Amino acid sequence: MGDFGTFNKLIPLEPNLPSVTSQTHEQAPVYIPWTRKSLSLGAGLDISSALTPGDVGKITLRPSALDFELNNVSLVFESTNATNLFRRTESSSTASSSEHMDTSFAVSASCGFIGVSVQGEFANSLSENRDSNKVSLQASLRVGRIGFSTYPGLSSESLTLLRKSPSDFNRTYGQYFAAALLIGADTTTFLSTSSSMDLRSEMENIEIEAKALWTKVPAASKKSHSQSASATHGITYDGFDTLRAYQRHSRATDAAGYEALKIEAARNLSGGIGLVERVREALKSLGLDETKTMVMTEKQLQGVFNSGAVVEVMFLPYASLRGYVAATATRTLASQLEKELQ
Repeated sequence: MGDFGTFNKLIPLEPNLPSVTSQTHEQAPVYIPWTRKSLSLGAGLDISSALTPGDVGKITLRPSALDFELNNVSLVFESTNATNLFRRTESSSTASSSEHMDTSFAVSASCGFIGVSVQGEFANSLSENRDSNKVSLQASLRVGRIGFSTYPGLSSESLTLLRKSPSDFNRTYGQYFAAALLIGADTTTFLSTSSSMDLRSEMENIEIEAKALWTKVPAASKKSHSQSASATHGITYDGFDTLRAYQRHSRATDAAGYEALKIEAARNLSGGIGLVERVREALKSLGLDETKTMVMTEKQLQGVFNSGAVVEVMFLPYASLRGYVAATATRTLASQLEKELQ
């Protein structure tokens, strides 16, 4: 199991996005952006509660509390109805860039996963952005998931500890377990400025170049009307692509820098335009068919991580498992009977 230890780097939280601790209070699934780092499904996740409002808490991987032999569990790739999102977002706030981030980015940021995922690095950069005008193009694709053929039960050791002390269980195994790997990719191309330049027009020009790069058809020449403004006032580019583990932040303050920035942004955006084809090719190289359910081998699973196709990991609360509910209910009933007999 890939053990990242504890990530407790504190960064400014986006005020309009929920923190991971708020999600744990609701016993909701937690989706964490991932990387090429291997992770064993079933691994525990310990999310400490925030002590004060605004405190990000910390997150730690723990040993698994599950027994995979109980229900003859295997790992399977399941295709899902492919969801393909391509979204343009514009905003004019110096205080927040939350409109340009997915909710899971806030989880990445609030848990200190900065440096682990390109989404986290992107979220960190945007949290520090104070430009007044912002525009982004986001592409997101989910084609399937890798999970358990049937959910395993709790091991005898973890059940014994749970019946004895739920708090000790949580300290040992965490409150959540890795339940599924979500297969697909995300990419975002983001521009911002505090100048009077027409940022929408700049992004449209970059989009034309990006389409030309992907289709390999030269784009018609189109001069940017606000290029001279960028030389004086500056423009910022942030971008990421999960499939190629790419993340970049740059700021141009002159014409030469702006030309380099546009090329970088167009290359990233072209990957978003071709996201469906790129993910399909990645799965094909691993022997996976996006239209079928297939039992996974360990070699294939490692290949999926190496390919960058694991875009998120879904963690579910142990409290959602039947064995956990039964064990804690029995403990509660025994405690009530003991009080009545006193």
